[in-house]
Amino acid sequence: MRCNPSWLGPPSASFSRLLFCAFLMVGCGTEAPPMRIEGETATLSEVVDPRIDAFLQGAVAEEHFSGAALVVKDGAIMHAKGYGLAAPGKPNTVNTVFHVASVTKQFTAAAVLQLVEAGMVDLDGSINAYLPQQYWSPVWQGVRVRHLLSHSSGITDYAVVRDYYDVVDGFCLGDTVNGMIREAMEKPLEFAPGTQYTYSNIGFTLLGEIIEEQTGMPYAQYMQEKILRPMGMTSSRIHVEGHVPSANEAAGYRWDEATQQHVKDDVVSLPVTAPDGGLVTTLGDFMRWIQLYAGGDQEILTQASLDAMTSPQISLGRDGEIDSYGFGLSVGERLLGHSGYIVGFR
Repeated sequence: MRCNPSWLGPPSASFSRLLFCAFLMVGCGTEAPPMRIEGETATLSEVVDPRIDAFLQGAVAEEHFSGAALVVKDGAIMHAKGYGLAAPGKPNTVNTVFHVASVTKQFTAAAVLQLVEAGMVDLDGSINAYLPQQYWSPVWQGVRVRHLLSHSSGITDYAVVRDYYDVVDGFCLGDTVNGMIREAMEKPLEFAPGTQYTYSNIGFTLLGEIIEEQTGMPYAQYMQEKILRPMGMTSSRIHVEGHVPSANEAAGYRWDEATQQHVKDDVVSLPVTAPDGGLVTTLGDFMRWIQLYAGGDQEILTQASLDAMTSPQISLGRDGEIDSYGFGLSVGERLLGHSGYIVGFR
């Protein structure tokens, strides 16, 4: 069986902000061989497939696509190339660093499953048992950890009151996260936990709080030491307050119709917290990550945990090749995937 990138669809308006793109045709079953990346760092070289390049050049011309794309099939790189500018006068390359927003959720899910494996968290335990005491809510007593992981908790997404917001380029600063959680604590659930799917960013924000409470480590430190470093993702990190862009990090752009050029994205959007959307990574590092799903050698998760991540946990309530959600991943019979959006990046 081979994964098919068709769920990404044809070029569309979303390409105007797309700065990171990985068409990952890495077997969803056991037939495909594991990918192998040699050396200490996952630095890529440009590889051009004329058919894929023609498709993406069309996206550049018609939809203002600017970013980087990687296509892997049966363990071999078919196409790896950068398009457009990462910053003024600096072209995107296959090794440019990008913010990938909600693509982060699968990494947070993997961290939580590590705690499950260690006996520190029970998937069927109430989240009140694992959250910091300041975030215990009687409304959430029936919400299980698995419900947060699968967007089936019924917890209303990001709060709508904005008087406590402190957000720069989409990232939460100051007391914003605390304010969002406290507002959510007071709201009734939208539905009985586990009965339906509704995407909830704040569910993964709460998972980050669980990771910190149960390990005694800041979320970003845990992810670096227990997830990113063991996977060899040496060019990746978690965006936290005080983030200083690296030399090869892309800036966030949007296409401006009036001036017919890319400009710094200043469109107001929902803020992003580190556990639900703070990963900063490269195509090469992400290729290392997907060895998890392609059967490659790794030591961060057991096969049982991987099976849980990649198995349908709740129906999305709609038809299509991606029709369910696992733990931090959208899943279908033949496909795995996750989208991501933050100011300037899609």
